Amino acid sequence: MLDGFGVRSRVLLVAITVLLLTLLLWTWLFWRVFDAALIGSARGHAEVEAQQLASTLELVEPASAVPVRDHANGNDITVQVIDGSGQVVAASREDALQEPLTDEQPADGHVLVEEVDGLEGIDRDAFVLVARGATGVDGEALTVVVASPVHIEEGVESRIFLTGGLAAALVLAIAAILVRWAVGASLLPVERLRGQLAEIDGHTIGDRVDVPETGDELTRLAETMNQMLTRLEGAYAAQAGFVSDASHELRSPLSTLRTSVELAAADPTGQVWAETRPIVMNEILRLQRLVDDLLTLSKYDAGAVPLRRRECDLDDLVVEAVRQVRTVDGPAFAVAPEPVRAVADPDRLGQVLRNLLDNAGRYARSAVRVGLSADGDEAVVTVDNDGPPVAAEDRERVFDRFVRLDATRDRDTGGAGLGLAIAADIARAHGGTLVAGEADDGWCRFELRLPRE
Repeated sequence: MLDGFGVRSRVLLVAITVLLLTLLLWTWLFWRVFDAALIGSARGHAEVEAQQLASTLELVEPASAVPVRDHANGNDITVQVIDGSGQVVAASREDALQEPLTDEQPADGHVLVEEVDGLEGIDRDAFVLVARGATGVDGEALTVVVASPVHIEEGVESRIFLTGGLAAALVLAIAAILVRWAVGASLLPVERLRGQLAEIDGHTIGDRVDVPETGDELTRLAETMNQMLTRLEGAYAAQAGFVSDASHELRSPLSTLRTSVELAAADPTGQVWAETRPIVMNEILRLQRLVDDLLTLSKYDAGAVPLRRRECDLDDLVVEAVRQVRTVDGPAFAVAPEPVRAVADPDRLGQVLRNLLDNAGRYARSAVRVGLSADGDEAVVTVDNDGPPVAAEDRERVFDRFVRLDATRDRDTGGAGLGLAIAADIARAHGGTLVAGEADDGWCRFELRLPRE
């Protein structure tokens, strides 16, 4: 409901609404209490008047006890004495001598009280009407009626409510100004954070916003912003490094291709082309593999590589991957897979296995060992080679992009350093893990764990 309002307007609206409801509640309570007090005062005055008059009627006649008063002088209490037949025998004003103000005739000493909106033929103002039973000098049953007006009290209430309404409006206006100022002052640190954040760009990605020492949500907001900037800085540095590494990897084959083409073009006999043609084709294939790997990584980074999962036989995938990478002059492969089924993308999983086997073949002295087994809810694939295991400090870094741990390997034999990175991304996409380690017999091991369901 408040989506279209800013923070300042929302807080102001809520504060004014709460204050207004509070004022209305207190006004209603005050009116109930004050009105009851004023009406009670008028009633008490009428009851005292009726009691005094009843005592007087025991001693004197009604006409003597209730003289006609001059109401023009401000005496607005109207008094009647009614006999047992319902006739008015005395009244404090001439226009009250005709009709009784009430038909009630309480017993001697009993009192009846009611509120009336006016006295018919006498006055249209509101009155508190008190009827009290009395006894005359001759023992006759009489009723004393005292009508006490409450228009003065109502006037007091009106003036009080008018004054209270003006005061409430003033309070609301002052509260609105103070709340708006307080909210604005509270948002100033947020505005400073916004200004600092707006000045950070690619050239100042290492800058951080100031953290207020308030220890509240504002402090946590600034800390979160700095953490986000740290992550962005890391991602920016990784992206820059990725572009630099990719450019470096592409430069070598392109330079080889350019040199080969220029030499072949300068030789009219075609002998140079015949000699460089295998080199050119090898570099083209190398470029193609590199571009394919870069495209695969970029798709995984963007989350644009869907997994077509289905139940498949992992042992068949392992045997097929070994068949594809095995060469006559390469290391010997020993395969010992157990029958294991899992829900996975067989194409992507085959790519992982081929990358692991290619990496093992490059490092192996003479043999590669491949195992497959079930471990509870997981399928475990191990690829071992009899070369030196990855050093403990490099077992996480080995899965970074463009990483070559062996300084003696060149790009021709070691590839671009993307195979293990792609394998790790595919394993994570399946909800699994890929780690480097060491087998019990000291061989280099890569272990792939995948959920079976």
